[in-house]
Amino acid sequence: MAAELIERRNHNLGSLFTSERASFYVTILYRMLLFKRDHELEPLYEDIHQAVLQPLGLRGDVEYSADRFRSDLDQLANWNLVSSRIEKQRLRGYRDNRKRKFRFRLSDEAASLLHWLEEKLQDDLEERSNDARDLLGEVRGTLAELLRLLHGLRLKEEGQEDSARRIIFQLGKADDLSQAITEGLIDLNGRLLAFLLRRYEAAEVRIILNELQNYVDVFLKQAFSLRQEIVPLLHRLQRNTMQERLAFAFTVMKKERLLAPHLLQVRRESSGLAIPERLNRFFADHGGLDHLLQRINEASLQVWQKLRSHLQELERKNHRLEDLRNRIGEIAGLDESVVPVHFFEKLFSCGQGYFDKNYWDNLEKADPPQPTRRVSKKEKVLRAYLKPKKKTTGPIQSMDEARLADLEEWITAKVLKPPATGQVGKGDFSEFADFPRIMELAKAGIFDDGKRLARINLLLRAEEQSEELSFAACRLDLPTLSIEKAGEKK
Repeated sequence: MAAELIERRNHNLGSLFTSERASFYVTILYRMLLFKRDHELEPLYEDIHQAVLQPLGLRGDVEYSADRFRSDLDQLANWNLVSSRIEKQRLRGYRDNRKRKFRFRLSDEAASLLHWLEEKLQDDLEERSNDARDLLGEVRGTLAELLRLLHGLRLKEEGQEDSARRIIFQLGKADDLSQAITEGLIDLNGRLLAFLLRRYEAAEVRIILNELQNYVDVFLKQAFSLRQEIVPLLHRLQRNTMQERLAFAFTVMKKERLLAPHLLQVRRESSGLAIPERLNRFFADHGGLDHLLQRINEASLQVWQKLRSHLQELERKNHRLEDLRNRIGEIAGLDESVVPVHFFEKLFSCGQGYFDKNYWDNLEKADPPQPTRRVSKKEKVLRAYLKPKKKTTGPIQSMDEARLADLEEWITAKVLKPPATGQVGKGDFSEFADFPRIMELAKAGIFDDGKRLARINLLLRAEEQSEELSFAACRLDLPTLSIEKAGEKK
């Protein structure tokens, strides 16, 4: 998804901001947007030039000349932020190459960017945010109007394009309002959490606490009551009869759009039928709206607790300063020969750092240290020994000798035939366990010149021809191997 967002956009929009002449470029583009709002979609070159001279004027000591304007406009055209075409009525011959015969059009992406810049500037100048309670009331009215239009819609009748268009508009409006409610509640939660990062004076804290307690309490109650009124309307909208009429409205609008596909464009045509279910998930109990209101409630509690404790701390410090100020006034009123020794001892004691956690002092003695415990030399360290092995009556045999004995027994049973010779490929094999034995035989007879196999008096010979062994649903390709007793010829 992220790759498609990047791939389908004009990457030169970033160059517009990072360029040294960004203010000139934006001024030209914004003036073309104003032309577009005045229904002049393709203004002439000289009209744009005359329009930008007044806002740009002089930049320092350098005049904004016609050559500089031509260079800036050409750069915007190279970035595909504007497009141009020739005004045919102004051509006076094939040698006429004057710039003023061109008309320029603002691209859609550049216009969208300028709209976004306008909104952000407006937000910087004055805070603009819709109250979620007003939006919830608007959703309630929109759903009621939508249900009224659906009740009046007649299935399988002609000439209901107006009703179908209004139904789809009301449905899309409810969806947009739910998105606006989500954004508004998230912004409110962010403003609440921002109070946790600031420092306040005592008077300001009292004002904020009163506003927080009144506003959040009233806000949450009203939002909850409005949600309770919206939920029954959504249940009615999800009935089968309403869904059929809603699908019929989309069908009617699709037919009308096909008559003028370049003029009528419906963004919600593919996903419009899923809007009622999405709205129900948002406004239902324990849905998206409930989670947002719960987060606002938790954030308000955190802010209230923090500000309350901060206010108490400010009041405590103020009381301490007042006490010190009164005491200083008392000392200033004493006679010159009177020295308040005890007062100064208590006053400066907090700065001397009496932070010793031990309880003893000059009067009370500390407990004597306890003697350390010594380990007796008579105590023995416990040692763990291996368990004794079981004794057998046979001769002592290593693990390798035992494996060779098992291999010899297998070779005698499966491969060797009288008179003590045989080929591995003609052995009597029937199970999968014979494959590891064949590999073990090959390693013992080939590696290290067959010294390991010679320990059981056997010799293995490998020829250039290859053969295939197939049994137990498995197959093994190997060279032709013959085995015989050591000292005997094949």
